[in-house]
Amino acid sequence: MNNFSELKYRFNYASPTLQLIFINAGVFIFASLFNLILFLFLGVKKFLSPSLSLPSAWSDIFIKPWTILTYQFSHFGVFHFAFNMLILYFAGNIFSDFFKKKDAFKVYVWGGIVAALLFVLASNYIPVFKGNSYTLIGASGSVMAILFAATVYAPNIKVYLFGVFQVKLKWIALAYILMDLISISESNAGGHIAHIGGAIFGCCFALFRQGKLQVQIPMSKSESKYNSRKLKVEHTRGNSGPIKSSQTSKKRNPSQEEVDAILDKISKSGYDRLSSEEKDILFKASQE
Repeated sequence: MNNFSELKYRFNYASPTLQLIFINAGVFIFASLFNLILFLFLGVKKFLSPSLSLPSAWSDIFIKPWTILTYQFSHFGVFHFAFNMLILYFAGNIFSDFFKKKDAFKVYVWGGIVAALLFVLASNYIPVFKGNSYTLIGASGSVMAILFAATVYAPNIKVYLFGVFQVKLKWIALAYILMDLISISESNAGGHIAHIGGAIFGCCFALFRQGKLQVQIPMSKSESKYNSRKLKVEHTRGNSGPIKSSQTSKKRNPSQEEVDAILDKISKSGYDRLSSEEKDILFKASQE
């Protein structure tokens, strides 16, 4: 197996958190080497930055609409990249214990989009920022979305900070958001505002999954009548009574109450204190 095939294999079978880290690492290495070559031979610094960063002006966004996605995976500083990936690894592993696998990419991307939207709105409509040009780069908003989704879903789960101090997840998330709020007037205001946007999306996503936040989808009258008729239909086979649906014939899916009870137990006693049956229930719920 050659190196490329091995990398492809490892990526395909990696967890969603590691896949996101691999993508960020790939973009970071490529952009850094490309910029280095241009600097050495043409004296140009950070050539790719304007093409990948999200601008604050609406007119520039319309010219470069792809930047609303590319900015989420782009870093042009070693510390910036390393810090974001460290938090992504920490938060993503917790997130994966309570949500479906495909949710990691969904929350990462949409959290980044909401972060970008708040950044652009603040840059254009808050008086102190109007008239200036800003750019947004990095995965911080997306990472905050994952961190806060996990925090809202399991706020009391205990983690070891620096491998030593046992702290509840909610206090770590609260510390991050407070630092962002305090830092808005200090430096990188757009970035800190974007972090808040990502955190808001993460909270809303977790509340929606818990059933605490309802989203109504508008339907036409004909669709509404059709759906109501479908709910009232009872399928029968001759005189043998109603036919059971394929869902009821299968093993019952765990209820939200069961999952919440297990999450409460994890937050109080830790994952290792779960029984094998409880671990199976949690695993099945994460695969739905």
